[in-house]
Amino acid sequence: VTLTLSRTVQSAAQRAVNATDRFKIAMVVIQPSTGNILAIAQNKRADADGLIATNGLYPPGSTFKMVTASAAVRANLAHPSSIVPCPGEIQIGPRIIPNYDKFALGDIPLLGAFAQSCNTTFAHLASQLGPSDLANQAAAMGLGATYDIPGLANVSGSVPIAPDIVARSEDGFGQGRVLVSPFGLVMIPATIANGSPPIPTFIRGRETTVSGPRPKVDARIYDEVKPMMRAVVTEGTGTVVNGLGPIFAKTGEAEFAGGSHAWFAGYRGDLAFATLIVGGGDSTHAVGVTRDFFNSLPPGYGLGGRP
Repeated sequence: VTLTLSRTVQSAAQRAVNATDRFKIAMVVIQPSTGNILAIAQNKRADADGLIATNGLYPPGSTFKMVTASAAVRANLAHPSSIVPCPGEIQIGPRIIPNYDKFALGDIPLLGAFAQSCNTTFAHLASQLGPSDLANQAAAMGLGATYDIPGLANVSGSVPIAPDIVARSEDGFGQGRVLVSPFGLVMIPATIANGSPPIPTFIRGRETTVSGPRPKVDARIYDEVKPMMRAVVTEGTGTVVNGLGPIFAKTGEAEFAGGSHAWFAGYRGDLAFATLIVGGGDSTHAVGVTRDFFNSLPPGYGLGGRP
């Protein structure tokens, strides 16, 4: 039996998540071009809950805006240069949805709203989509499918159909009923990098069986999402990793009763990653773990070809 895990990538990920035992930390790395799972890492505190990297389900917070942005582009509702509102708060039905600390940017391009993570922008966009549009787009990006991966128990997550406009708006910025595992979340940037969802593999020569809806979409929509993800790193909420190569990503802070989870997911070259700190608060902390991961890799690893 030969695993797809890369000693280089696994070691770098394990060092990064082991930096602290104050929180439960997990990280999954996959190769978009092949679907090979290169790393599954979590610290000892996370180990107490089992393999949360592939089986733990959590709200994704603003990382889900990668799906909402893709759905908006696909529906021709908005594009990176489209001017969209980013008020400090917005009312949708009876629900008042705020930005973090109610920051307001006025009317700005969608690229800027994505980079600065405007909840109000993406709640508004989601409210204009159809009840099944987010679920359909998520399925097209590999989230919600059932993966029978030989040697690896897993669950990717779930995105419900939302006829109610308030529920749909909350789902649009990852604070509704959407749930993902780090494994499920990494499928989203891997799909954006690859143009279609890869088939995740854990044991070489043992094929994964995928069941559930997997709608096909025009890969060109992801070409419009990529510059928005790049702006997150160069000028937005993920600048902690700026300078570590062409990283395309999205931060997320997912609130729950009593705290919030910190997320960071994206890709660099042929490495897609998802980092979770359970109860870790500000997403900057998850970006910091990911920075440590890339700093532990050989310079330019994964950029010039397949790892």
